[in-house]
Amino acid sequence: MSKGRFFCSASMLAALATLGASGQAHAQAAQAAGQASSTEIGEVVVTGSFIRGTPEDAALPVDVISQEDLEKQGAPSTLELIKGMSVSSGVLGDTNQFDTRAQGSEGSGSINLRGLGAARTLVLLNGRRMAPNPFGQGASGIVDTNILPTAAIGRVEILKEGAAATYGSDAIGGVVNFITRTNFEGLEVGGSYKYIDGSKGDWDASAVWGQAWENGNILLTAGYQHRSELKVIDRDFAVRSFADNDIGGWSGGSSVTAFAPITQNAAGAWVPLAGFQLDNGCTPLGGAAIGGGLPACNFHFSEYDNLIEHENRLQIYGEINADLSENHHLHVEALYSKTDMPRWKTSPSYLALQSPTATTNPTVGTLTPALLQGYFVPANNPGLIAYRAANPTAIPAAATGVHIPGVRYRPLSFQGNPIFGDDSRPSEGLRQYEAYRVSANLKGDLPFGGLGYDVAVTYGQEVARRTGYDSLVSRLQLALRGFGSTASGAAGGCTAAETNNFTTNAGNTALGCYFFNPFSNSIQANAITGQTNPGYTASVANNPDVVRWFFQQLSTKQAQRLFVVDSVITGETGIELGGGPVAWAAGVQFRNDVYETRYNAFGDADVTPCIDTVVTGATNCGGKAGAFLFLATASKADLDQQVYAGFAEVSVPFSEDIQLQLAARYEDYNGDVGSTFNPKASLRWQVTPSAAARALRSAARRWRR
Repeated sequence: MSKGRFFCSASMLAALATLGASGQAHAQAAQAAGQASSTEIGEVVVTGSFIRGTPEDAALPVDVISQEDLEKQGAPSTLELIKGMSVSSGVLGDTNQFDTRAQGSEGSGSINLRGLGAARTLVLLNGRRMAPNPFGQGASGIVDTNILPTAAIGRVEILKEGAAATYGSDAIGGVVNFITRTNFEGLEVGGSYKYIDGSKGDWDASAVWGQAWENGNILLTAGYQHRSELKVIDRDFAVRSFADNDIGGWSGGSSVTAFAPITQNAAGAWVPLAGFQLDNGCTPLGGAAIGGGLPACNFHFSEYDNLIEHENRLQIYGEINADLSENHHLHVEALYSKTDMPRWKTSPSYLALQSPTATTNPTVGTLTPALLQGYFVPANNPGLIAYRAANPTAIPAAATGVHIPGVRYRPLSFQGNPIFGDDSRPSEGLRQYEAYRVSANLKGDLPFGGLGYDVAVTYGQEVARRTGYDSLVSRLQLALRGFGSTASGAAGGCTAAETNNFTTNAGNTALGCYFFNPFSNSIQANAITGQTNPGYTASVANNPDVVRWFFQQLSTKQAQRLFVVDSVITGETGIELGGGPVAWAAGVQFRNDVYETRYNAFGDADVTPCIDTVVTGATNCGGKAGAFLFLATASKADLDQQVYAGFAEVSVPFSEDIQLQLAARYEDYNGDVGSTFNPKASLRWQVTPSAAARALRSAARRWRR
């Protein structure tokens, strides 16, 4: 792997201008270069304290990653920067799905200070809150760090201790504050390309423009990052044999599975004629066969996944700073970001965690002795007829069907999924995140008492979308019995009368009745390895349109919106100690957090609550398990929460070497949630120029209504 990165700053543009640009452009670039070289940073508020002028070596353990540090690291992406933080652990941000915390939220990022959980790390942009990622384990407060405007970041401040007393209960693990560039003038463009064996490589591009005038400045940035797909099968270390690693992406459930021959006796009950046996196409197709009472054909599902997904990300950021007067300053910023992962890859189909009811499976409730819940394949299924003819001793002549246990079954595996375009035939989905944020604050000095103030209003939102595909239980069972359809929108494959009774005309294509063949003779070859199946019979191969009929999309759209009003007053007590004046800050905050989620009809547990809703329309089944074989459904949600907070802190610099910081915060979560009170005391002693000792005492008290 090799990587190249280039940057073209204002001074470089001045040099390039001599190659043919106008003299005016040359002069402007040279002037910009001179202006950019002088950067002045006035009195700042260090992360962890609202008291102006708090030094970086105060009683708060704050690490600062400066602009110079970022340049030495080659201007890393936000993800690369976070991965390099020793204080952060369990970082998400890559697009892979192999970390259970990332499943369903692939492509978003997080920070996890001190390993206490990403939901306990507060992420700020210029000291202001950001709307959480709605896919980040629900409405839990995890900020999607991949939406941060990489090109605009000038420094990062990391508070490595609990800050609930200052910021609230979402800062238990600490605070990471991304701060944009200050007083930047000119134009800077940059980019990089990373060559990766097996993929088309990753690249990024960015542009930063700034202009200053006597009473203010403006900053505009744009960044674009692209990551190319890298498949699991492109890396030998990720593809291990069953003998080498039997839990490395292997599943005992596959489409080449175990079955038990059954028949219906004179009393109408279904009874097994023999024990479970394994479809003999397992080994030829590359599966790992396991015997026993319930044999299995182990399927390497992770070969259909990607190590890195195809991903595009855009970030646009702008800010304006203006001195309204000598003592009053206005800051306004806006951010737009979008992450798009259009072809997220996963296994061809999922394991059967739900089984059909008696509505579509006539053996349910009558199979004696009871076998594992599962699916019924009648004797007239063309696949069963062909399998029985090729293996005359496998299924007794008296058998009028076979029973497939759901725990060992997924309808598509070695053959891949025929309804998607990729050569390796995985199932596909979408992951997309779109964020907007606007923040404005006015700060300055009050005309009395030597007091300073800072008032801010922030609104942000992130809208996340994802899609996935899964088999509808009832439709799959109907297709196994010959009542499938080639029209993806049809409720049933046959006429209305046949759809209602499911007893006759199965497999009559004139009526639109189609079979799905669950046996290995429908599979020509392994879609990944190319291993051919000697038992393949072209005449009983499955119709992709029948798969489309029972393999349907579940789509989810979730949004989280955050509105915050902050007001802080700072001042000094008039008491002077060896390390300086005793200073204080106090303020109030209001937060309104809104969480919304929507699903399509198949994914909405109120629209499609039952396994049979898709074929009967019934919505009363004593629960809301949904109609899918594996994927869970849920009900739409419209939630909001208001938080009212008040806080105060005092800085007591006993000497240059000994400093004490006291803080307390009260938060009322409104409604039935209750309230919290969080006091904290931090002490720092600079023992020697190279060694310091810190002590922290904090507590939390919660009241429920």
